[in-house]
Amino acid sequence: MTRRVVETAAVLAVFGMLAGCSGSDGKKAYDVPTKLCGVTVDPSLVLPFLPSGEKVRVRGADPVPSRRLCQMDIDGKWALMANQEWWAKDVSIATVVGANPQLVSAKTSTDGALVYGGNGAVERVESCKNPSHPRWVLYTSLRVRASSLGDAYAMKKLATAYSRAVAKTHACS
Repeated sequence: MTRRVVETAAVLAVFGMLAGCSGSDGKKAYDVPTKLCGVTVDPSLVLPFLPSGEKVRVRGADPVPSRRLCQMDIDGKWALMANQEWWAKDVSIATVVGANPQLVSAKTSTDGALVYGGNGAVERVESCKNPSHPRWVLYTSLRVRASSLGDAYAMKKLATAYSRAVAKTHACS
């Protein structure tokens, strides 16, 4: 009986290695862009949230003056969204978070400006002032498609870096 268990385990281990080598091998054959819609972000902060694939494409849109949307696609499927949205000053971060479904079991930073989870984040960009939006507050948001790539600590780092980078752009001047 023990020999049979060992043989079965060995066969399963070999099968697992072969399955891992065929088809999708988990390689990221693309270079992670250094910019998300014109905002410089360290690619090493973005990489953990991207799936394997061959081609990357970043596209942005400004559907209304108060919103900047950015989407990173891998092999034609969205993988990461990084957005900037102006909200009225009296709107709470909880309302903004409510528009981001991947933040169901999220954590809040001690200052209350950042809410993050493994697959998304919303942050109020406190230092951002713009004469075109005098009664508004800028929020950044991130969304990751693949729930298997979730990592709350890595998301907190990415969200903080992204928001700081946005604060240095023309959106905040």
